[in-house]
Amino acid sequence: MEDGWQHVTLEELEANPDKPGNRWEASPALGIDAFNVNVAVLEAGERLSQNHFHYHENQKELFYVVSGSCRARTVDETVTLEADGLVAFDEGKGGAHVLYNPFEEPCKLLAVGWPQDGRYPVHQLETTDDAVDNFPDE
Repeated sequence: MEDGWQHVTLEELEANPDKPGNRWEASPALGIDAFNVNVAVLEAGERLSQNHFHYHENQKELFYVVSGSCRARTVDETVTLEADGLVAFDEGKGGAHVLYNPFEEPCKLLAVGWPQDGRYPVHQLETTDDAVDNFPDE
């Protein structure tokens, strides 16, 4: 970081083509190495995770909905997140989750995971479709 600060816009970053949805990995561009910061836009029918319904052994995650709506599926229930909604997941099986957009409008999210190197290993439990079918919405 020059002069103690850094500024970027999403237009200056390239979306990661290897991840579902449109995802911009902001941490490297901002010189952040203590945690992962991503911005994502999920179109109708898209999920956030490449690993479907999953958990991280060593990483906690926080999601903030900037605009639109999505759903967070946990082991026990489904939560609908709307703009300004937040959800956090612990590391380990208790924090198993998937975020997906079953709605017609796009959902824009801010995702933070810490510690940064705790992202892997990731344990996939089910595909998103299986998780949603096995835990129907109320």
